[in-house]
Amino acid sequence: MGIFGVDIHPRFQAGISIEEIRREGVDFMAVKVSEGTDQSYLALGSGDFLRRGRTAGLLCLGYHYLHPGDEDVQAKVFTEALSSSGVPGLLDAEALAADGQTPTLSVAGIHSFVDACTRLGARVPLLYLPRWYWDRLGRPALAGLPPLWGSWYVDPSVTSAPASVMYQSHAAAGWDAYGSLQVAVLQFTDRAQVAGQLVDADHYLGTREQFAALIGRPRPGKDRSEMDQLPATSMPANPDSDPRGWPELNYDVGFDPAGGWEGAFAFSFGVQEWGGRSVDAIRGYLRLASWILADRSLAPVDPVFTLDGGGQTMFAHNPTRTYGAPAGAVGLTLNYAAPGGAYVSEGRSALTG
Repeated sequence: MGIFGVDIHPRFQAGISIEEIRREGVDFMAVKVSEGTDQSYLALGSGDFLRRGRTAGLLCLGYHYLHPGDEDVQAKVFTEALSSSGVPGLLDAEALAADGQTPTLSVAGIHSFVDACTRLGARVPLLYLPRWYWDRLGRPALAGLPPLWGSWYVDPSVTSAPASVMYQSHAAAGWDAYGSLQVAVLQFTDRAQVAGQLVDADHYLGTREQFAALIGRPRPGKDRSEMDQLPATSMPANPDSDPRGWPELNYDVGFDPAGGWEGAFAFSFGVQEWGGRSVDAIRGYLRLASWILADRSLAPVDPVFTLDGGGQTMFAHNPTRTYGAPAGAVGLTLNYAAPGGAYVSEGRSALTG
């Protein structure tokens, strides 16, 4: 019983196929998003890893490698990374002195960091503080901190293999509580074969749904509607001509899940009134409309909004029907003509909890 996960780094696992990780049966993934006051990891590849992971169906977290001191500043860096990525957090507490042996963190400092994250609104449901690190700290009480993401590796003589195979050699004692905290997740190797690379592999004893509840994965909440005003296009030389020949504009509308919104998204397109045309009530034209997917590929919103589809002439304040976004869409791209301006009416699901 249980599910498997991985924790990866944008540099050490550069080029790994996130989609293949999911296809191999992995359910959750933690990705490094910050360290100390360094906030460069999203740009280095972690942001892409997390976007693709969520699209592929992985339960995702971002983790922060804690340095001693400046806990409030570090918490702000971490909180901003989590907010940008739209994922909950994992705290990695294992910093050592230059001798590679002496812990530099304190339980008080860890508490200070977690408390600062809470004040800033970040969700940090798990703490990676390995048993060996706790031993070197003098086996202090850890009460009041998040449940543990522990580590106890299989014997080095065990041949590297897929995570599910290597877990069969794990030590049952790895699940024993310490510091008064339960071990919720166990990292049992740093050399599981996943998606063609050797990575840290982890196990959770419950179900996928239970793990999602543990980390507090964002869930749908109230609906909210918005309207984006789109710029006007150039005036046609002959306003009474066929609108399919009018000057057009390409415009992208983004709705990345970060910032409190998830992919449940619907839109309709409309145009504004203008007085340049006299032969009928047509005020614009929508030629193309495509969903922008996470891998930057495009998927037609409807066959009518393709090069062969003919498009749709538009009347003022009479928008298209509403179209719902497919899973994994992160935006919308439109080619339209609207001398009086245009708009997109959006409906999105807010994240709560």
